[in-house]
Amino acid sequence: CYREFVMLFQEMFGFNKEYRIQMKISGQFHTGFIVDNLEKSLSFYVDILKFKIERGPLVLSGEWISDVVGEKNVKMKQAHVGLGDGHSIELIEYIFPKTTRKQTHEYVYTQGASHCAFIVDDLLAWYEYLKSKEVKIISKKRPYMRQAEYPYARYALYIEDYDGNVIEMVERSPKPIGS
Repeated sequence: CYREFVMLFQEMFGFNKEYRIQMKISGQFHTGFIVDNLEKSLSFYVDILKFKIERGPLVLSGEWISDVVGEKNVKMKQAHVGLGDGHSIELIEYIFPKTTRKQTHEYVYTQGASHCAFIVDDLLAWYEYLKSKEVKIISKKRPYMRQAEYPYARYALYIEDYDGNVIEMVERSPKPIGS
C-alpha cells in the first residue's frame, strides 16, 4: 500500500524514474524447516550436527504470526540453530494447526523439494560419523571426489533430518591463493 502511494505521488508530481524507491535484498536471514517435535529436532541439530541454539526455543501465537503464515489461530514452537555465521536454521513445530507429515519426497528432484547446504571440512569423515549415528543418507554411494574448481563442491552428500528435511553437505576444493 505504501509503495503504491509513493509511486502514485511520484507520477503525479513528475519525478523521474531515478528518484523512485530502490528495492534490494540485503542478505539471507534463515532457512525454515517444519518439524514434528522441536525437542527431538534440536537433539539432531545440536547433538549430531554440532550446531548451537541461537534463539529460542519459544512459543509464538497471535494475530501477527497468523497473518504472516496465512493461517488462523496459529500457535508454534520455534528455535533457531546455527554455526555463528549469520545464517540460521529455523525449526518450527506447529501446535495449531497441528504439523502434518508431507508426502515423502522420495526424489529430491521433485518440484517443491528443497534442501539447505553446509560446507564441511572433511566430508568422508562426516559420512562415517553420520552412518555411525544412523542418520538417513539419501545419496546412493559413499562420497567420491570429482574435479571441481573452487567454489564448487568436490564432495557432496545428501542426508535427512528426523523429519525428512533434506540437508546437503559439501566439501569444496581449496580456495585459490589471493582470491
